[in-house]
Amino acid sequence: MTASDQPSVSRRQWVRRSAIWLGSIVVFLFCAELTVRLRAAGVPWGLPNSQHYFSYHPDEVFLLLPAFGFADGDWNPHFFNYGTLYIYLVGIPAVLFDVVPEKSRFPDDLRALYEWGRMTSVCLGSATVLVLYLALRRFGRLVSWTSAFFLAICPLHVVHSSYATVDVAATFWLAVAFLFALYGAERPSLRRGAIAGMAVGLAAATKYNAGLFIVPAIVAPLLAPPRAWHRSWGLGVIGGALLGFVLGCPFFWTPEFARGVLFEMRHAARGGTLAFVDTGPGWWYHLTRGLPTGLGFPLLASVVIGAVAAVRTPDRPARLSLCWALFYVAVIGFGKERFIRYLVPVTPFLAVLAAAAIAWLYRLPKRLVVRVSAAALLVVVASLTFVYVLVQAPEAAGTDHRTDAVWKAVVTDPRDRAWDEVRAALEDRSAQRRVGLVQSPWYYHPPVSPWNSGPLFRDRFEAWNQEAGRIVVTGWDAARVTAEKPDFFFTCDLETADVLRLEKPEAVEVVEALWSTYAHQTVFERPPARHTWLFPNRESAPPDWLYRWPRVVLWSEPEG
Repeated sequence: MTASDQPSVSRRQWVRRSAIWLGSIVVFLFCAELTVRLRAAGVPWGLPNSQHYFSYHPDEVFLLLPAFGFADGDWNPHFFNYGTLYIYLVGIPAVLFDVVPEKSRFPDDLRALYEWGRMTSVCLGSATVLVLYLALRRFGRLVSWTSAFFLAICPLHVVHSSYATVDVAATFWLAVAFLFALYGAERPSLRRGAIAGMAVGLAAATKYNAGLFIVPAIVAPLLAPPRAWHRSWGLGVIGGALLGFVLGCPFFWTPEFARGVLFEMRHAARGGTLAFVDTGPGWWYHLTRGLPTGLGFPLLASVVIGAVAAVRTPDRPARLSLCWALFYVAVIGFGKERFIRYLVPVTPFLAVLAAAAIAWLYRLPKRLVVRVSAAALLVVVASLTFVYVLVQAPEAAGTDHRTDAVWKAVVTDPRDRAWDEVRAALEDRSAQRRVGLVQSPWYYHPPVSPWNSGPLFRDRFEAWNQEAGRIVVTGWDAARVTAEKPDFFFTCDLETADVLRLEKPEAVEVVEALWSTYAHQTVFERPPARHTWLFPNRESAPPDWLYRWPRVVLWSEPEG
């Protein structure tokens, strides 16, 4: 090469590097907007209003109520069924920025506090995507960008990132632990182990069972060459985890904490949710119902291929992800409770495995057809998963201008549509019409009473109903259904599907009484998806996946 050629070579290198940097910036901005937008789109769903004081998610209220105590200077949450770190992450800033309403106005003005809690989850969920990318950046652009993108559009992670619950927050800390475990496993030391362990401890202080990840964190240096495990690493992980847990759960020494932890342990061991009765082993339920529902079949297929790749190749991120995911699912599989939210903590590691499948195919013998096939698989899986996540979060599609009835049925909660059907009749005091429910109003019922908190504030609901005289709570008593004959009666599949599946006699009798008492039934549900081959049908979904899309039945026109 002559000297005269040097400027042109340098110029070409500069252009190439500039193009790469510019492309990376564009891709980063696109992924960042997509990540945040998908998660933030679900924030308005089911928020409190004048018709119902609490949201349509049953767990959120327990994590938000401690903020009222914080506002009064009591920093003990007095609620330990979950870890307390998320409660502090929401409650302390809410107090500082005056988001907590006056206690004298309770339960009015709760909407802002709910939004605050949900936006905290949006921020932590979006940050998890960034942390996952940073954890994998040293291992190549393909695996880092693909893993982050798969997590960005993972339906299970997206949906739960818009709830004011602990699952996504715990997952954020586990992603941080994953980052430092990857970094420290190559050269394990006490300090690096302590940092990784502290992140696991903070995750456990957010959601107790996230502490299970301390075991795969300890053995991380042994999973792929160069294997350089040292006992100082294990001591550092354990010590850091204890410190992180104490920082995130500072009232661990109280009797309330012991009662909360023991309650959750007994609840997991004994169960109690009818949806999981007679459904086989827990791990089988998670693998055949939870993961297909939360990921969709295309992404799940990529995860399976990635698991094979992790076994066959000494890829540390893939092997560590496989170890963390398998160990966690195997342990929680012993529990009787099998909610899909229990799988949220493994979503970053499943995203890594799905990316490992693409990278494995791409790195096979360097033939054009192989690389084209890998690229095609990436596009197909990403596209179909994106379609699925839009099915679950249609608000993110950005089609606010749509006003047709079909679109309203897709984006409007079935409870709200059912309530609109009877609202005028029930609010007309001169007509004195009544509505029947099997149980006190809760998250799965239309907002027939503003006190929709189920057993939490049942006394306040009963005081309200004594004055309003609107609601007849029959229980599973067929004789009372036929005797009272309220003008309307609401049932929801979240309360009836499993008692009927298990053929509980009292439930069967109540449904038979409804059929014989009422002449008309109207079903309010989301229109069925056309592309059901992308994911299991709703009958296979764990119950908490259906919180946003229950099937509500209005029974009307009582005979006689």
